[in-house]
Amino acid sequence: MLGRIRREAESITINGSGIQGVQNIAAQYDSVATPIRNLGVQDIKFAPEGPQTASLQINSLLTHTLSPSAPVSSLEMLRNFTGTAPFSGIVNYGTKNFIFTEGYMESYSVSCSLGEVPQIGAASTIYGTFGTGTLGYIPADQYPSAINVAGANSIGINLDEFTTNRVSSFSISINTPRVPIYALNSSTPNRVIAGTPIEVNVSFSLSVDDYEIKNMRAVPEETVFKNTIITVNKNNSETELLNYSFDNMLLVGETFNGDVSDDAVVDFSLRSYILR
Repeated sequence: MLGRIRREAESITINGSGIQGVQNIAAQYDSVATPIRNLGVQDIKFAPEGPQTASLQINSLLTHTLSPSAPVSSLEMLRNFTGTAPFSGIVNYGTKNFIFTEGYMESYSVSCSLGEVPQIGAASTIYGTFGTGTLGYIPADQYPSAINVAGANSIGINLDEFTTNRVSSFSISINTPRVPIYALNSSTPNRVIAGTPIEVNVSFSLSVDDYEIKNMRAVPEETVFKNTIITVNKNNSETELLNYSFDNMLLVGETFNGDVSDDAVVDFSLRSYILR
């Protein structure tokens, strides 16, 4: 149809593997051209000011996982780039496409509420090529994906207070800072190193049974630390798809909500820092 590119004509591939369950792709760059003004000159010239980068954001549902035989640390494709590995890929839209190279993930998140399929979010910075062109050599994963939908009933959370308290939602965010190292006579970084520390935030919402609010005056003598394990299984199955495990997370906040039309609810947040 004239003037329309529908969703079935849009897709994204990273390192040779198509990303399934994608709900939204947002890619952007801002020109670094800046005007140079001179006395006695009527026209304005432009020159680049600073390195050129682009951004890439992906939001998807956890509907597919990589093959268990894939030599990766996580069966969820995007999670594998929270470390030091860069990635390249291509976005297709209709009969057109654009490429990107030397992408580094800056943040990763996963969340789920009752009645929902878990949602994955990732934001990355592109330090290499972005736009029209052809890809040179990039790692070709080509790991077949399998449909593995996870439901709220297939998510397990291991934390002491949850034995009698019902969790209604959770979210995890991992922020991975990047430090590009540039040199003169180079338009791309010589290296991109991982910054430190990596900040991990975990939030839960639970309907209260016997959960007890902590004492906010207990810092630092009785500061609360928790080990947190979240497992995501295939819907109506014991087949584990994902496992998130964080040690010694600091309890950073609690919110109590009471309402005449609903159960008492406590929202609380945990945070930890990982040194590389």
